[in-house]
Order: sequence, then C-alpha cells, then structure tokens
Amino acid sequence: MQFFSRSLAQAASLTEVVPGQKINLKVDLILGHDGTWSKLLTAWKNSKFKRAPGNKVLLTIDHAYPAPTIQERVLQQELFQISKDKDLRLYNHGEGVLHQVVAEEESLWPGMIIVGADGHVATSGAFGALAFSLSPEKLVNPLETGFYKFTVPEIITISLENQLQSNVLARDIALYIIGSLGQNIKGKAVALTGSYLEQASIASKMTLCNLLPEAGVSTAFVLLSREEAEGEVYCIDVSIIEPMIAVPPAPTNVQPVKDLAGKKITVAIIGGCSAGRIEDMIECASVLKDRKIDPEVTLIVTPASSKIANEMDEMGLTSILRKSGAVVMPPGCGPCPGKHFGLLSPQDVALTTTIRNSPGRIGSEEAEIFLASPLTVVSSALNGVITKPE
Repeated sequence: MQFFSRSLAQAASLTEVVPGQKINLKVDLILGHDGTWSKLLTAWKNSKFKRAPGNKVLLTIDHAYPAPTIQERVLQQELFQISKDKDLRLYNHGEGVLHQVVAEEESLWPGMIIVGADGHVATSGAFGALAFSLSPEKLVNPLETGFYKFTVPEIITISLENQLQSNVLARDIALYIIGSLGQNIKGKAVALTGSYLEQASIASKMTLCNLLPEAGVSTAFVLLSREEAEGEVYCIDVSIIEPMIAVPPAPTNVQPVKDLAGKKITVAIIGGCSAGRIEDMIECASVLKDRKIDPEVTLIVTPASSKIANEMDEMGLTSILRKSGAVVMPPGCGPCPGKHFGLLSPQDVALTTTIRNSPGRIGSEEAEIFLASPLTVVSSALNGVITKPE
C-alpha cells in the first residue's frame, strides 16, 4: 500500500483498505470555530456534551471577532464556557484564523487524521496530514467516540512540475487545478507531488491544499515522495500557468486574468486562511510601496494570525500597506464569511483572495465576487480595474 491507503489502514487498525470500504478512523485532532459551532453545540447537547477520553479539540474565534452583534458575543461566551468545562483548547484573543493557528500551534505530521467542522481543514494537508471536513452535526460523533466513520474515497495524484513564471503564485495553480480538473477530482482524495513542491514554501503548499476543497475533493495533501503516488496521475507543467481568476458564481469557473482585464472593481480583499501569510504580505507590500491604490477602491488586508501581524509590523509592511490606502484588519477570517467588516453592497465588484464567490458570500447577493491571487488583487487595486500582474 502507498501512503494514503497505508495511513488510513493504520488509523483504522486494519491490514488494508480499498475505495468504497467503510472504516472507523481513530482521530488525532478535532477542529472547530465560531462559524459552525453554534449548530454543533445544539446537536451535542443531546448527549449532555459527552466527550471521548483523550480527544484533542482545538477551537478558534475567528469568523466574527470582536463580536459585531449581541448574538455573536453570546456564542463566544458559550464557547469559552464549554471549552473550560470540557478542556477544549480555545483561541479567543484574536490569535487568527483556524487553519493558520493549527499550523503554528500544533504538531502536524504525515498521516495524521484530522476532522473539523469547516470546509477547508485540508489546509493541514500541506504537512501531509489527512484532514476531512464534516458538518457540525456529524462532528458530534467523533467528539463523543474519538472515531470517524468514513468511506474510503478514490485517490488521484497531481504532479506539479517545473517552476512558476514570476507573476504567478501558488494561488494561481490552485485556481488552474479546480478550473481544469474540477470534475475529475470531485469526491476524491488528491495527493500532490512534483518538482515544484520540492522547492515550494510551506505557505504555498497550504494555499494549494486550502482551495482544492472548493472543487469538492474529499481531502488534499502533499506527498513526501513522488514514489508514494497513488491512483490515476495527472501531470501539470506549472511553467505554462498564467495569472488565473474565478468568475462568479463558482470558484471552479476559472479563466485567465487577461480575459477580464479592464473590468472595474470597487473592493479588493487580501488575506484570511487562503492568502494571509507573511509571504503574501511581502508580495503585496513590494507592489504598494510608495504608491497609492485607486481612489475608488477599498483595499482590505487581513493577516492570517497575530504572529504574522507582528511580523508585518517588525518588517514595516503594515505601515507600507496603510500608507497606500489599505485598511489592515485584525487577524482572522476578515470579510470572507460575510459576518462583519467589509460587507459588499449591490453595486460592489470585489476582487479577493478569499475562498468562495457564491452570491451573498460577503454581503449583498447582487455584488460580484472574483477570486484571484494576492499579486493580481493588489495590482488591480492600484489601477481600479482587473489587471494582469507584471
């Protein structure tokens, strides 16, 4: 057996597993946040919050912090109390968005089994972890038992070869994959390998694993060795990829940025769980230094964590961003969930590094949301129109 099948078999105490087989995985880490745990708490009350001994649970308050409504504040207090009572690890002081906090604070290893009530827990696949998204209601069973009842998916391998052009980022690769292979990878586990990943930063690997769930993958992860490739193999020469953009109403509706060049935008958003890491901030600051964004554009920048925010301050990046006209938000999800700061009006056209562009995602259902890389977003914010980065 190769890495994926072998890891599942070990976690299920079996000698082997095959696609379609129903297994019971021993869970190493359970994740959640204020965006989904209100529903989970309602379902979990039925067992009086029974929790399996030794269960490791990590929660963040990142979707609406500080609380924009009374209801959100009540939920935050409920999460604090349940975390205290049940010994859950809670990050409730603005430490950042869940997936970045997990990467910074937890020990993640290849084959580790993670489940969480969020659509993008596969971000941890950058470290080789096998992370699966569950609905809040379905996460209750792992909380109570320590196991996840799971049907083994088919697996495919995507081999990313060669190096990127200078105006292309990992986010463009992710958009290219979900746009060109969306139907091929839906419902499957996706293993990533290739010469590009052998030199890519951990932040770039996190960006790739973070966005692929928008194509409906079961999970996505980076292989330590291409010899561990499993299932059908797709080879992509990343050197031919150009800046890409997802057009509403779906992240899988992808085309080259040049096809939309010149379209007016009113809001630009950079950061959060997909593109709020320090290399993203360095990229943006290098473009914005000694320049001003278009006067009709609101540029919102959200560091993925407080550690990244502190590093931005130490490097002088925060000052560069603010002087350009950008608004630098507290660490967390930022406008992405549509819960507070940065909501869109019916007239807004937003270009963003967030993870979803469905109608109403960030406010009005009539607003247009386009997804792109940080480099494309910041270049467009300068010009006031969608711009292919130099």
